Amino acid sequence: MNNLTPKQAYEKLYKISKRLAYFSSVLSILGWDERTYIPKSGYKYRSELNAVLGEYIHDEWTKDYIGELIEIAKNGELNEIERSNLYWWERSYIRSKKIPKELLINHIKVSTVAYQVWKEAREKSDFELFKPYLNEIVKILREKVQILGYKNEPYDALLDGYEAEITAEEISKVFEELKGETIRLLEKVKEKDFKRRLINGHFEKEKQKSFCIYLLEKIGFDFSMGRIDETTHPFATRIHPGDIRITTRFYEDNILSSIFGTLHEMGHAFYEMGLKEEYFGTPVGEAVSLGIHESQSRFWENIIGRSLEFWELFYKDLRRYFMHFENIKLEHFYLAINEIKPSYIRVEADELTYNLHIILRFELERDLINGKLSIDDVKDAWNEKFESLFGFRPRNDSEGILQDVHWSSDMGYFPTYTLGNLNAAQFLYKINKDLGNIYELVKEGNFKTIYNWLKENIYEKGSLYKPQELLEKVTGERTNPKYFLKYIEDKIEKLLSID
Repeated sequence: MNNLTPKQAYEKLYKISKRLAYFSSVLSILGWDERTYIPKSGYKYRSELNAVLGEYIHDEWTKDYIGELIEIAKNGELNEIERSNLYWWERSYIRSKKIPKELLINHIKVSTVAYQVWKEAREKSDFELFKPYLNEIVKILREKVQILGYKNEPYDALLDGYEAEITAEEISKVFEELKGETIRLLEKVKEKDFKRRLINGHFEKEKQKSFCIYLLEKIGFDFSMGRIDETTHPFATRIHPGDIRITTRFYEDNILSSIFGTLHEMGHAFYEMGLKEEYFGTPVGEAVSLGIHESQSRFWENIIGRSLEFWELFYKDLRRYFMHFENIKLEHFYLAINEIKPSYIRVEADELTYNLHIILRFELERDLINGKLSIDDVKDAWNEKFESLFGFRPRNDSEGILQDVHWSSDMGYFPTYTLGNLNAAQFLYKINKDLGNIYELVKEGNFKTIYNWLKENIYEKGSLYKPQELLEKVTGERTNPKYFLKYIEDKIEKLLSID
């Protein structure tokens, strides 16, 4: 190794990283299959397959010579892209090297089975079925954070895996401001009739799917490099630069779930499609964090998709697919899709109260990982905290602690959803400064200009900068809740003005 130049060491790292990216692509397609088409009896062996591939990637990236190559490469003259790649490679190597292979394999196996048990428990609304698996996941995660180390508290180690170099303390301060203002704004709308009942009806699943595909095509989703499928819990995944897949779910009594679920996952897919193909296999060719990723899904789902201007463009098409809307005014439809009303289910929540769902999960999993809350008490803690935020208790486990898939595998993920909401509004503020009023472009159906701005300023940057660095470079500051609060308060005033 010592006879390698820094440039040669960097090139070796590049080749190894690229090769392992293809193995990760295999895991991605296996993960997509698990949540879409795999037969029930396939899970037992799938968990073994996932473990074998995960073990191989871990082994290859934790070999001692990877650390030696990193140290040699650090002594060279590196450009900005190379410095960034090296930062993320070193960070990944250090984190991966610390985790014992046995713990990694056990985590993969337990998560694969836990996902199936969670599905059954959710269907039966029985937390007791899932509880032993959640207990195992929390044990694994508590062991993991002690091995990784942390800045202020154990939960920071998990959070850092999804949102680099941000702490629970910083997020908590942002969330506290957000919580208070959310409760204040809720008071303003509590007597408003949002006409939601007008859109209750029966909507054929196949027609919903056709309409969602129509929307995707009109907005600019490239079906030559993507597809849409059905799943229990919607997600998007990139297999590789030429294969980005999204999923949604269809309820025949709730058309909004599929429409906005599709727009949400389309936003994730746009980010993946906008990454620079030539950087695939390196950190700079990957999305920088879930908080930035979620900003894009929420941007397209809410800031664009729930705007009046968007439906001024597409409402006639919705009426063409579903006669149900023929006698419903556009303004009343707009009110209905923006209903602000506390509800049980996070993924069906409105833009304002959604963040309360995330704050609840953040506070609970933070306490679980920090050892302040036990698995035996977590369900009661969920119900009590939910009631304190929303004013009522979940009616059953499916509407409460079992509604989300995330705890079947990991924690530290949930805060990125609200960070995404806040970041999306912050990006909107900057887009409006650069392009003028974005909604004039939406009215014209000019989504390409919006996409190109996002691609140039966010997507193509990949992981060139850390998440908060990227925000500062694009908007001039770190995540600041004031932009979201201004955006949502303006929208509330608009909604209240509609008779």
